[in-house]
Amino acid sequence: MGEPGQSTDRDAEQRVGLGLLSRFIGAVFLVLLGGLLLLDRALLRANRNQARLDVQSSALLAEAFVAAHSTLLGRVNTLVVEHSAAGDSMLLRSEAEALLRSAPEVRRLWATSSDGARLFEVERSTGVAPLPRRLVDSLDHVRAQDRLAIGIADRSSSDSTGSALISMVRPIGPVDDDGVADSVGTNGTGRNTLIATPPKGTVGLVVDGVALRRLLNRTSADTRMALVVLVGTDTLTALGSRSDERVLVGAVEHAIARLPNGGTWTVVAIHALTTRGQRWGMWALGVAGVLFLAIGLLREQKRALHVAARSVELERLYSDVKRANQAKSEFLANVSHELRTPLNAIVGFVELLRDGFYGDLTPRQVPPVDRIAASATHLRHLVDQVLDIAKIAAGRLEVHAETIVLRPFVLNVASELESLVSEKGLALSITVGASLPRVRTDPTHLRQILINLIGNAVKYTPAGSVSVRARLLGAPDEIGMRTPTPRAGMDDPSAAALLARAPRPGIWVALQVLDTGVGIAPSDLARIFDEFEQVNAGPRGDSMQRGTGLGLAISRRLARLLGGEISVESVLGRGSTFTIWLPVSPADLARERPATGEAQVVPTA
Repeated sequence: MGEPGQSTDRDAEQRVGLGLLSRFIGAVFLVLLGGLLLLDRALLRANRNQARLDVQSSALLAEAFVAAHSTLLGRVNTLVVEHSAAGDSMLLRSEAEALLRSAPEVRRLWATSSDGARLFEVERSTGVAPLPRRLVDSLDHVRAQDRLAIGIADRSSSDSTGSALISMVRPIGPVDDDGVADSVGTNGTGRNTLIATPPKGTVGLVVDGVALRRLLNRTSADTRMALVVLVGTDTLTALGSRSDERVLVGAVEHAIARLPNGGTWTVVAIHALTTRGQRWGMWALGVAGVLFLAIGLLREQKRALHVAARSVELERLYSDVKRANQAKSEFLANVSHELRTPLNAIVGFVELLRDGFYGDLTPRQVPPVDRIAASATHLRHLVDQVLDIAKIAAGRLEVHAETIVLRPFVLNVASELESLVSEKGLALSITVGASLPRVRTDPTHLRQILINLIGNAVKYTPAGSVSVRARLLGAPDEIGMRTPTPRAGMDDPSAAALLARAPRPGIWVALQVLDTGVGIAPSDLARIFDEFEQVNAGPRGDSMQRGTGLGLAISRRLARLLGGEISVESVLGRGSTFTIWLPVSPADLARERPATGEAQVVPTA
């Protein structure tokens, strides 16, 4: 067998559901950890999508940039075809300069014949440095080979600006869908013009790559680290180039920019997936939250386990106390029962002695025999009280309800105590109307309650009077008006005030025992109904005067068994009023007898 503490712990764990709670904590931890992983994946996916959109939009911008300048070059080609046929070189140069002013990113426009002679040359001269002479000479010798040629004019310029010069060269004359020159041109108005002898040579322009750089930089994303446009393996322009040591990984995406001549450029975008600080912060906060939650759940589990252990311990203690109380009640019942048998024999033989069954007593023998009789009667009364409280605690006290008439019942009980009242020189008055309805109750228990209350009133009243009165409360008006009641006074509250103290709504007979004795302090009113509690008890040597403190406890329990209650009002030094609340059935009101007056018994002192 295990130790009691181990059994208590196991019971507490079963009550709290420790295994289920542990599994719940583990499940919560895994769910939160999975949520962090999903959040991290979502951030990475969002960064990659942003990088993909950025590189695709940059490729489209590059295509549009090249297409726009290809169109511009076509317009230059048209001017050369038209003015070469007219032989007006000055007008050709003038219109070429106008085109150059409308396109600020174009650095140079030119046209050369097939033998290398310049037909015209226009170069931007303000705001930028002139092109190197070697670059100009090399561009003049570029031949388009019957198709548009797009390439890097000068790679050295990318060292300072980050963007190279872009050259675009095409043969003079119209070009069909295959990019081959034919004999049909356009005059700039949208109508084709047949050229009998199209000139031979090339037209070209040089575009500053910084313009492309500015265009691509307009759509720069927050997470972009770098954007590079490649022509083959050469870098045309590079943007961003942001270096951040906190970046963990870069998302690299590629896109193809398709050129009008069928060539391609490659656009590469590098985006930061997320910063090291952000990801570490997210994970730190997430893990800290999970740990705090786990710690809180564990503390709550520990507290619940402690409370469950205390509950199990209290239940065990309650069970032990209940068994001990039951054993005490059984012991008291058995002992009281065993004591009553010899006490009955003692009382019986004492009565035989007093009746002269064994011969007449001498005057000297009479007082001791009377003392023996009084002590035996008192001891039997105490044993009966202990037996009653044991039966009530064990739930073995039975109630045998009968319908009684209250007036003669009270007079009968009062007559039994008349000698006790006369011995102390008190006045006893009984005010119980004959018109009161019959009451269905246990006469034995009600008699015991009245005897206890009247006995206590006589016991704690040195001088004055003891009164017993009854009134009907809560009845219909036509019955209540025919039922005589005492006149209300200082010590006799009105029916409404008295009914407000009833245990619950209903029809009641309030049977009151009043005295003019020592009274009870307000602080003692609650404890006088507890077992073995006494107020103003006599000295311990005088047991017959002191009592056991069970009378009021038994009376209240008996009253509750009868469906009623006992209440008390008292003023210290002026006396007390104990009220027995007896429930009245509405059916008993129909059997009410006509009023025949009141009875008042006043024994002489």
